[in-house]
Amino acid sequence: MRRALRPDALLPLVLLAVTAGMVVYPLAMVLYGSLRDAAPGQPSTFTLEHWRAVLADAGTFQVLFTSIAIAVPRTVLALLLATAFAWCIARTTTPGKRLLEGLLVFLFFLPELPWVLAWMLLGAPNVGLLNQWLRVVVPGVETFINVYSYGGLVVLGAVRSAPVLFLFVYPAFQAMDATLEEAARMAGASAWRTIWRIDLPLLLPALLASGILSFVVAMEAFEIPQLLGTPARIFVFTTRIYDLAYGGHVARFGPAMVLAVLLLLLTVSLIVVQWKILKGRAYTTISGRGYQARPLELGAWRWVPFGFIVSFFLVFGALPFVVLLLNSFMEISGFLAWEMLTTRHWTDALSRSAVLTSIKDTLTVSVTAATLGMVASALISYVVTRTTWPGRRVLDMVAWAPWAVPGLVMALGFLWAFVWLPIYGTLWLLVLVFVARGLPVGSRFFTATMVQIGAELEESARIHGASWLRTFVRIWAPLLRPAILGAWILLFVIAVRVLDLAVLLAGPGSRMLSVDIFLWTVTGRQEAASVLALLQTALVVAGYVGARLLLGRVPQQSAV
Repeated sequence: MRRALRPDALLPLVLLAVTAGMVVYPLAMVLYGSLRDAAPGQPSTFTLEHWRAVLADAGTFQVLFTSIAIAVPRTVLALLLATAFAWCIARTTTPGKRLLEGLLVFLFFLPELPWVLAWMLLGAPNVGLLNQWLRVVVPGVETFINVYSYGGLVVLGAVRSAPVLFLFVYPAFQAMDATLEEAARMAGASAWRTIWRIDLPLLLPALLASGILSFVVAMEAFEIPQLLGTPARIFVFTTRIYDLAYGGHVARFGPAMVLAVLLLLLTVSLIVVQWKILKGRAYTTISGRGYQARPLELGAWRWVPFGFIVSFFLVFGALPFVVLLLNSFMEISGFLAWEMLTTRHWTDALSRSAVLTSIKDTLTVSVTAATLGMVASALISYVVTRTTWPGRRVLDMVAWAPWAVPGLVMALGFLWAFVWLPIYGTLWLLVLVFVARGLPVGSRFFTATMVQIGAELEESARIHGASWLRTFVRIWAPLLRPAILGAWILLFVIAVRVLDLAVLLAGPGSRMLSVDIFLWTVTGRQEAASVLALLQTALVVAGYVGARLLLGRVPQQSAV
């Protein structure tokens, strides 16, 4: 039951105004910046010259083609991996399901930048550690693996996306009714025909949403294309935007903003296409008529998927960070010899005041952004799900908008939007951008829980004279504790590990570990960068483990 916010009618309006200021205003400034003839904060006039130059440049369409040529196979491979993982864990008798699910979720939480740095050490042609080890086994071949290539961008990008897509596809597999498959088998359908005619149509919403999400993520990816693609002269939208804005001797913000608008239009169009395709279709598989979810008996083959997922974790999760740890003790990156091991990089990094400042600023930004984002997400979800305010759908759409916005585009929008305010170049600007980025994730966390809770407790508190604020603190907060913990830690992890939002906005008064790792890596200081990468990873892992421990002690709330 919904009711209007009688004593707190200003809350929805304030939330809408603040959310629009953090989301709509910066995005509008992206278009504004593409029509100005000067850099942010400088006197300028309107012009269409940047649009003419970009659209007349053949390089623009080459970058578009390259981006799509990488994003399509990356999406297909990631979706295949995620679907295989979900099917094995949800639909078969594979042993150790909780362990396997935990390993895949853990891969999702691992920060991308240290992971990419590790694969630069492992898969560099000729001098990469994997190539060195494989040459011992197969003499005479110089290069087995080259991450600085189209194949490297596709495979490593897909590996990074697969755990994320698994989280989207897995619930769909869990909810699918096995009796439909059994009916098809009894009618004489083969296993492949059953998958094609029964499973795939039922899984279409999850697969389509996951596929479009993966494609959008691939189009807006920055770390992998910048660190692995740029040395190979492989440029995509995001790396071209960064190169125009900060890569040259003279910043060319106008063309960078035009490319940002084009990328934004592309990602938003894909989300709209997804809505159109799924609109009006019914995919109900769970009803009151004997729902069953019996797993497929694999017999002795059950250890095959178990071994596959564990091997995937060891190769793409454990190995890179073991190598990163070793590299932090190498005198020269890539040369592993016991007599050349040293602790110099650790002592040098930890003795630098700039590094300690980066750690402090990263924690300050992450904790503050996670806390403010968690509060904002809870309030937005409350207005959307528990009130009859007419503008609640608009508020929901505005809060959801950053999901379709590439991080680099959002950073450019904030750059133009707040250059005239004192917060520009400070930690507060980073806090704002991370709060805005986390709204879609945080609000979905709370919405999923709030819709399960009845209105009786809240109504009873109001009848006994409790104010809205007291009701929210005394009734809603305890019931939402699992969502509060989960949303906070996820927003914290996003702020600690994300690079594309920080790389354009961090300044002398705001240092972030992700930016320092990136700058030290591209300037050839990979040993020292490994130290910072491990520190960043330790922060993320500590947050993940802490959240798991806290959530494990909190009883899950059912409908009240």
